[in-house]
Amino acid sequence: MRKKATHEISDLNAFKARLVCWGAQHETALFLDGHNERYRQEPSEHDRTSFEALLAVGVKESVVLQGKSAFDDLEAFRQDHKDWMFGHLGYDLKNADEDLVSHNPDGVGFADGYFFVPHKVFLVYSDRLEVHYCHKSWSEWPDDLVAIESTIMPTHSEASAILLQPRISKDTYLETLNNIKYHIEIGDIYETNYCQEFYAEDTPLNPLVTFLSLNQYSRAPFSAFYRLGKKYALCASPERYLRKKGDNLLSEPIKGTAKRLPDSQADIKHRLQFINDEKERRENIMVTDLVRNDLSKVAAKGSVAVTALCACRTYAHVHQLVSSVACTLKTDTTVVQALRATFPMGSMTGVPKVMACALMEQFEAHKRGLYSGTIGYITPDADFDFNVVIRTLLYAADINYVSLSVGGAITSASDPEKEYLECLIKADALMSVLKGSHTA
Repeated sequence: MRKKATHEISDLNAFKARLVCWGAQHETALFLDGHNERYRQEPSEHDRTSFEALLAVGVKESVVLQGKSAFDDLEAFRQDHKDWMFGHLGYDLKNADEDLVSHNPDGVGFADGYFFVPHKVFLVYSDRLEVHYCHKSWSEWPDDLVAIESTIMPTHSEASAILLQPRISKDTYLETLNNIKYHIEIGDIYETNYCQEFYAEDTPLNPLVTFLSLNQYSRAPFSAFYRLGKKYALCASPERYLRKKGDNLLSEPIKGTAKRLPDSQADIKHRLQFINDEKERRENIMVTDLVRNDLSKVAAKGSVAVTALCACRTYAHVHQLVSSVACTLKTDTTVVQALRATFPMGSMTGVPKVMACALMEQFEAHKRGLYSGTIGYITPDADFDFNVVIRTLLYAADINYVSLSVGGAITSASDPEKEYLECLIKADALMSVLKGSHTA
């Protein structure tokens, strides 16, 4: 059992900023920010989590996941530790249960999967902080609170902008898309998600300052600052992969992206055209059907339901088509079984999933790693919430390597030029932040 305490919060956003700054000093830290106050004006049939943000720091116990035993190892770890758990599943755990490989170069080097039981958990509500400390750390709580509240916010230093270069040229991208479309035409796949990387080598980055800028700029509902030693993920994801609440599972795949326009009236018209775009809807419906199939593996008979189809959600810089697929879990289904049955998520793979993964390993020029995997948490009561790692900067501080991957759905109707433009739209917010981010 953990010891708990509460503390009143008067300025939510200021407190969250100080909390992540304090947490970033730890060798292992995961801060999750839902920006709930922003999205309360967009009611959903599925209520959002009641807390505004979470922070986990310190490692009481941990497990590294790799190879064919990855999900079995996670299951054993969960059975041994019915406690708070935080961490990630990297995209390349696709290889655990299928005859798939990952041979492309990896510049960042995150572990394929990792979970830790933290010493300290911080739950941020709109008006209060609730802490859950393990017994060993309990005596540190008063000093921690003083340190958090007295944290001095970092400022940008004067430094050159960080510029990323594409791993592949635009011509290569266009040629590859035509090759992928050939595989669609001959029936190997119906849809896939093709990704490319923008990167910088020997380029120091201040991860905390960059995340604070990105988090303020994007205000995405599944944002994360994740530090594992010298590895960082700075995430502004708009997408939920999978949530478990009691016996209910919810997945909310995104497929379909349109840039917002600065003129409000033009943006309203643009949004309406986007909602009715047949190609965008077709992409979303294909992935929604894939998610239905994935959930059916662990769902009680007849419980899988699409509760929202191609709903348009508007974020700070883009419009997205989002569907919601829910089910009731079969009796005695474990947390890990639910994750295993649905990973990797449909929105980042394709139809059929295994063939799409195999082909993308052939056509992509870099290892996805943590990108298009998931970051999240599991509660002591076996509830969980995990995002899709997109709109994310990955940084290896040990070698000063910065990585930004973007991708998009490819179907028979895809126009390679338009798909390339969509990639640039998705990368725009992160590129803009990097132009103003600075070295430590």
